[in-house]
Amino acid sequence: MKSRTITFISVFAGILLFGVSMVMIGSVLPLLKIRLGLSDIVAGGLFSILPLGLLIGSVYFGPVSDKYGYRWVLATASLFLAIGFIGIGHSWSLWLLRVCILFFGIGGGVINGATSALISDLSSDDKKIANLNLLGVFFGLGAFCMPLVLSTLNQSDYVTVINIVAILCILVAALFLFISYPIVVEKEKISFKLIPLFFKNKVFLIICFFLFFQSAFEAIMNNWSVSYFMQHLQVDQKQALVALSFLVLGMTLMRILTGGVFRNISTKNLLRIAFVLLSVGAVCLFIQLPSSYYLNTFGLFLIGAGLSPGFPVMLGLTGNMYKEISGTAFSFVMLIALTGNIVINYITGVLVQYFGVRAFIYVIFAEIILMFILYLFIRKEKRVLA
Repeated sequence: MKSRTITFISVFAGILLFGVSMVMIGSVLPLLKIRLGLSDIVAGGLFSILPLGLLIGSVYFGPVSDKYGYRWVLATASLFLAIGFIGIGHSWSLWLLRVCILFFGIGGGVINGATSALISDLSSDDKKIANLNLLGVFFGLGAFCMPLVLSTLNQSDYVTVINIVAILCILVAALFLFISYPIVVEKEKISFKLIPLFFKNKVFLIICFFLFFQSAFEAIMNNWSVSYFMQHLQVDQKQALVALSFLVLGMTLMRILTGGVFRNISTKNLLRIAFVLLSVGAVCLFIQLPSSYYLNTFGLFLIGAGLSPGFPVMLGLTGNMYKEISGTAFSFVMLIALTGNIVINYITGVLVQYFGVRAFIYVIFAEIILMFILYLFIRKEKRVLA
């Protein structure tokens, strides 16, 4: 098998496990709340620790991978994911859980950014967005399968599943360590002196803040959907996990379609479709009827589909803008995106604490409006968004 193909397989395995990690805390949150006696606002604090770790990992990976390559960066990150899974499955101390979630986030931030940057480096300009979409498909598969698996099990079996995933992370770490990378990504010395150049590029900054809200949007959907279905719709945890799976299913199917049927659709039209799906999905989630479970679940599916193009499109544009320093540019993008994740996650936790879990739906509407405004600014640059 060609080394390039092995590299792609390794990257897809890594991002699949990252997908599992992104829905894990939300999926087991009710169990964690019982085990550790957590209030909603403390639970919201856990959701803020995860993106803090993601932010640290995202800042770290770019300059290091641009200078030294991806091997040790990705291998170490996979081990950090394993530590995080073990902590979530076995910790009986809130502080130990927080530390493990921080490791979880750091590993996830590195894998998320480094795999995207590596795919960008491996791809020609005309295939960057398509290949990043494919990367997103494997992320979606990981995020989709975990809630489904947990929904078929008793809570007593959750720890066994978490242990298996931790072992898989260790195996993927070994894979990253020993594979032969087909390209040498030891570019010229990268330093944080490049950051002022990013601030001078207004279009790039708007892209960063689009992902500021995109990242937060994805996080609050993953983190609060299960609690919303359980507390507001009065369904059991298994039904809530199935509903969460439809969010990820929508995202995954849309990315598959983007790489196939919609492959020739312009990025501008793709984002237009995304905003229509987000808006209709939010309305479906907002509407309350005597039997709202299926309508709300369909709303999650549409929101997942609408969120799908955000990161692949914007990261593809970033990769084309900064080909020689893709890792550092991706680090900067992820820094801004995950700052939004932390800030809006915390705000959502406070709103849920004081106004009830339904408050997170109003955050969704605010997200859609702000992202659409930023999209309008990006659309003016026809050479950027064709």
